[in-house]
Amino acid sequence: MDKLRDTHVLESHSQSEEVKKLKTQLDETEALFQAAQRATSNAEDAVEKSKEEVSRLQKDIESSKNTAKEEEEKRVKAVSLLKTVRQKLVKAEKEKEDALRDLLSFKEREKDDKSKELVERANFQHELESLTGAHEKTTSNLKAQFGRDIANTRERYEQEMTALRGQFELDITSLKVGFLIKKIVVLLFCL
Repeated sequence: MDKLRDTHVLESHSQSEEVKKLKTQLDETEALFQAAQRATSNAEDAVEKSKEEVSRLQKDIESSKNTAKEEEEKRVKAVSLLKTVRQKLVKAEKEKEDALRDLLSFKEREKDDKSKELVERANFQHELESLTGAHEKTTSNLKAQFGRDIANTRERYEQEMTALRGQFELDITSLKVGFLIKKIVVLLFCL
């Protein structure tokens, strides 16, 4: 019986240790279960947060895609505008070259016209000087002729005046003589 008692004590001791072990395991299992529940809850929160983050990231990606699309459209428009501006620039350069060519052509024609005008002016000036010289020569010849004609006319008139004066003096003298003779005759008759 001692042995049995010993065995019983040992069994009881062994059972109490086993109960303690089971209790400890139960506590540990409960702790692990609670930790697992917290982890699951945290995981669910993390999943929820991840879903929210994924949703936010998808919205960001969509926004980025829209922005990229808008930027691409803007780039296409900018390239189109650049092409248009380049075409206008090329056209403006061509028009500028044409205008410069026309200006040079106009200047050449103007230069030729000026040269012709200068030649014509020189010819006109020469002709004018020639005509002026001829006119002056003709005028001086006419003045000389007029002077000679006036001198001849004056001389002729002076001769005629001298002749008329002489005639008048003769006529006056003859009238005086006739008058004297008449006076004398009258006196003689009166006497």
